[in-house]
Amino acid sequence: MGKIVTFITLCSSLLSASTALSQSTPTVALARGANYVALGSSFAAGPGIPAQLGVCGRSDHNYSNLIATALDLNLIDVSCNGATTDNILDTPQNGAAPQIDAISPDTALVTVTIGGNSINYTSSTFACAGTAPSERCTANLDRALISAAADQLPAKLGSTLDAIKTKAPQAIIVLVTYPRVFPEDAVNCSELELSAEDTHYLATLGQQLEDIFVSTASNLQVLIADAYVLAAGHGPCAEAERWVNGATAADTGIRFHPTAEGHIEMARLVLTALGHN
Repeated sequence: MGKIVTFITLCSSLLSASTALSQSTPTVALARGANYVALGSSFAAGPGIPAQLGVCGRSDHNYSNLIATALDLNLIDVSCNGATTDNILDTPQNGAAPQIDAISPDTALVTVTIGGNSINYTSSTFACAGTAPSERCTANLDRALISAAADQLPAKLGSTLDAIKTKAPQAIIVLVTYPRVFPEDAVNCSELELSAEDTHYLATLGQQLEDIFVSTASNLQVLIADAYVLAAGHGPCAEAERWVNGATAADTGIRFHPTAEGHIEMARLVLTALGHN
């Protein structure tokens, strides 16, 4: 009974916050029961957040489930740990079809969080956390490969959004950014367990990912829910209201990924982008 009350309270909070922040945002009409498809990687899926569904790290309390509950939508969540833009467009993963196959002409809403795995952002963070400064971990990564992948990501992300528009011309698309893993004072955040050199490199990569999201959303005129820019005070070293874990999962989620509270924030921002109350 306690979990049910908590969930209802969370949904109420999402709607109240959305109302307060969407005073000047035109409301997007979404009929109750409309089809909503959630695409993306682990930052969309919600690994480590109860309760887990299937083998892709999907949580029944990830941001897409919170949105679907708040707006009474029919959710098809195909997000999956490790997914890249290729896994959305044309490459099967874990025995499942490419994620875009879940979209049909009657899809009314699509949310997308993808790209971090395409540029080895999270895997590089995993690899370097806890290593000694003398190892110079990020200096030994294939930086040329990562740089080339980052250069290609705007086109890949654009192609992904274009393909969604082709399959569902009437759908509202919301690009949901990666919450900021590296706070502004990341070098002083012990929870990251990274050297100053590694922190600077990975933080720059995270900012580059954010910049690509913002520019792509603007260029293709899709909505954006940007938790990255609101992350001050909510990073891995925050004493309360932590949206992202550091090298150790504090309560919910897994390391270097959003917490349950982070997913609540992402859901709130999507609702605000849609102008719903």
